[in-house]
Amino acid sequence: MQVEPTRLVELAEESESILAMMADDWNAALPALSAACDDLGDAAGVLELSTAYADSLSDAGAVVAALAETLAAGVTGLVDAAQDALRADDAVAAELDHAAHQVSHQVSQQVSRQHPGHGAGGPGEGGR
Repeated sequence: MQVEPTRLVELAEESESILAMMADDWNAALPALSAACDDLGDAAGVLELSTAYADSLSDAGAVVAALAETLAAGVTGLVDAAQDALRADDAVAAELDHAAHQVSHQVSQQVSRQHPGHGAGGPGEGGR
């Protein structure tokens, strides 16, 4: 299974915004919920409910943090792999360049040995 890094970033951002909306919704609903429970004489119920919701928000926050941490490690791995590939490409290019120069030099020497006068000076130069 292949997952695009940009999609992981989008999911992490969506998770964070959902968590923020949950916290905002809770902060907006808590006063009305507290008043209703006070009217019913159940202040302990509000405390239990708010504790449970706070625990849920904390758990969701931990999940988002773990996702962000994993995402960061994945992105770091991708960057490292890309840098390694570039270094390998550079090393291969340097080796190929070196080999091409060696082959060119060897071919030039063989041509000079087999056909004197066709060497570096060119035909007809340097004789008379």
